[in-house]
Amino acid sequence: MGRLWMIAFVAVLCTYLFFRWLPPLEPFSPTLFLTQLLFSPFRTWLAFACFLLGVAANGALLSIAVTGTVRLLSGRRLRLGQWLFSLAALGHFYWAFQFHWRLAALFFVFSFFYGMMTLRSRQTMPHRWP
Repeated sequence: MGRLWMIAFVAVLCTYLFFRWLPPLEPFSPTLFLTQLLFSPFRTWLAFACFLLGVAANGALLSIAVTGTVRLLSGRRLRLGQWLFSLAALGHFYWAFQFHWRLAALFFVFSFFYGMMTLRSRQTMPHRWP
């Protein structure tokens, strides 16, 4: 459970820092974005690093949530505390969608696809060879 706390903390922190450190996007101006990239490259690259780390952490939370949901619907045993905690930790996307919905949607889609790619097929369904 300690590992899950750390993943949730990293997910929330990286999501916040990504939105905080990214150059202003409303109204979007390519010249302003490139100027911020040139004159403040460390901050912009940290935002991109937080994006990648946040996608990985949110993907892990989504993977746990989806695996738990499949186990619950199929009637198999699941770790209820981990499942509920991962669902609660994903609540930070509500704040992200309030801040900038397009960017949050992109962040969520990348996290979702990363989480689904990391699912192990033997955990969600039995693997049968022909």
